[in-house]
Amino acid sequence: MTLPYFNGKHVLVTGGSSGIGLSVASQLLGHGASITILARRQSLLDEAKAALGAPQRTHTLAVDVADEPAVTQKVGAHLTQYPADMLINNAGVVMPGRFVELEYRHFREMMDVNYFGTVHMCRAVIPQLIGRGGGHVLNVSSMAGAIGIYGYTAYAASKFAICGFSEALRGEMWPHKIRVSVCLPPDTDTPQLVFENQFKPAETKAIAGNVKTMTADDVATSILTGMAKGKYEIVPGMDGQLTVTASRFLPGVTRWVCDRSQKKAKP
Repeated sequence: MTLPYFNGKHVLVTGGSSGIGLSVASQLLGHGASITILARRQSLLDEAKAALGAPQRTHTLAVDVADEPAVTQKVGAHLTQYPADMLINNAGVVMPGRFVELEYRHFREMMDVNYFGTVHMCRAVIPQLIGRGGGHVLNVSSMAGAIGIYGYTAYAASKFAICGFSEALRGEMWPHKIRVSVCLPPDTDTPQLVFENQFKPAETKAIAGNVKTMTADDVATSILTGMAKGKYEIVPGMDGQLTVTASRFLPGVTRWVCDRSQKKAKP
């Protein structure tokens, strides 16, 4: 099923060379959009562009979203040639670990990429959306943006920040006819999850096992369907929806489930 909402639109997708971002990019092309995929390494972007198979509607931009001057300069220049209608902030990094063991640089990196990377991209793109009379911004948070669990002191903080930023931004943008959405996916089968699983404490794995891992394609479908429906908060998967709802209306039960799983874990 195609989504006319994206037909003829130009969408920027950060973290677009792999995982959820690449799946989003592929589906956007199927919905008739043109895209710019952004990532740090041009070589990976070139591989992704070749795999997507629509070179005339696919642009690439190598930039580190954590680097504010680079984002301002490179994205600004790109937009003069390819004006944007929508922005999907998907770029992110994760390094799980116990608070007393995790190096400080990981706390800094996750805030710089996950949170400030989102802010930098919004500051670069939103003024143009306002000038064009509207648009749509989606920020990818995480279920760790709704529930802080063992092993995610650094990661959850950055993802909670995205949720707070998105909710405030939504209020400021609707008078400009710019929709703002936020997505809270569970663990997703991507190269990043493979990397992350090498470092997850046993307690983190035990708690995360309560929610089914999703495919990148299924998460991408949830993101785009939710955007097309004008949803603010998009939580892919029934397990994720139940977990996020419980964390808000039955927080004691959610903490009990997490604590119970943590106690059963075998370090």
